[in-house]
Amino acid sequence: MLNILELDDRTIYAENDRWQCDLGTGRPVKLGVIFEAVAISDALNMQSNGSFSVIIESHLIPQPECLDEEVVLEADEDCSREGLISGVYRLFGGVPVNIDAVQPAKASCGFSSFVADSKIASLKDQEMEVRCFKDVFEALKFARDFYAIYATGLFGFIDEVLDNPLRSGGTGRDLLRQLVKGI
Repeated sequence: MLNILELDDRTIYAENDRWQCDLGTGRPVKLGVIFEAVAISDALNMQSNGSFSVIIESHLIPQPECLDEEVVLEADEDCSREGLISGVYRLFGGVPVNIDAVQPAKASCGFSSFVADSKIASLKDQEMEVRCFKDVFEALKFARDFYAIYATGLFGFIDEVLDNPLRSGGTGRDLLRQLVKGI
């Protein structure tokens, strides 16, 4: 079952018991997805999108029950589930994912127009498209009502997602191994 938590006024977290991966130990590690509304930087070419200046960044992190005790002690902000999740994300980051890879931005325009007011823009010098929103409220509404549902599709190719290199070095799988207990 899908569970969605509000972490702060710009960030939500979604988890499902079926969202799992194997980090090489033979036992499943449960994952959740952080959806954070962020202002568009100069990296995006707005191409007449006007005031649509917010995007959603998505990251995978382990569900709290899978975290290493040392990670929990370092990250727990306020002894709540939300505080722990937020602390882990703020301190260690997560594995970046593009939910629109599951349901491309333009392919979802028809249905998604009923969910939130958004437009499609391209990254400068790249062919990748991202969905842009007028404000944080619209962005989080879309993340809650659309991206969280479509996130299940990521787990059909989770190994490919986790084996991609990260800008900080290593792979997504390496980052998750640092956060998970017993590895």
